[in-house]
Amino acid sequence: MFKKGKSLIAAAVLAAAAGCAPPEEESMPEQEAEEVSSDHPSVQNSPIAEAEMINTEETEIGHVRFYEKKDGVMMQASFEKGVPEGFHGFHIHETGLCEANAEDGPFTTAGGHFNPGGTSHGSHVGDMPSLYGMTNGSAYLAGALDRITPEQLVNENLAVILHDGPNNFANIPDRYIQAETGEPGPDKQTLMTGDSGSRISCGVVKPAGA
Repeated sequence: MFKKGKSLIAAAVLAAAAGCAPPEEESMPEQEAEEVSSDHPSVQNSPIAEAEMINTEETEIGHVRFYEKKDGVMMQASFEKGVPEGFHGFHIHETGLCEANAEDGPFTTAGGHFNPGGTSHGSHVGDMPSLYGMTNGSAYLAGALDRITPEQLVNENLAVILHDGPNNFANIPDRYIQAETGEPGPDKQTLMTGDSGSRISCGVVKPAGA
């Protein structure tokens, strides 16, 4: 009882200090993603590869840089605009060709995920963490990758793709039933792409400075 009483008194004191009335709800000040991430330690060495990201109107909206690290690759993605709010699938694809007006849909010329091992989605060499878009359309992501090598990034003619939807990484439990086949778990499309939807941005991976 004594501890509870002390807690109530402390709460009353805090309420009095705040003017005895809850303040009006205020929205957080709008910031760009790179400003929010400014405390993240910057990569000191020069990038080994990079991709300039364009949208479906062929306007540059961001860039991705890859840096060689002791145990793999460090990736930094920065978008100034054009990323819808929320999470988005973000992958390295097998073909370095970004055609916004491709016959089968924007940037389908980049092919599927870079997957030399022939594994299911979530284990592809080209799988990367999801990108989070802020309310103003900017986004920033830094991550360590150990499935892909610096040599592959420089030599394999790859592309980076940003999707319009979130990535489930093929995490579909067997209790979910496929509508088409009645089988439990993920279907073929989920195992290939994680159901991230259409492609809204693409960048050809090139050796840095090329």
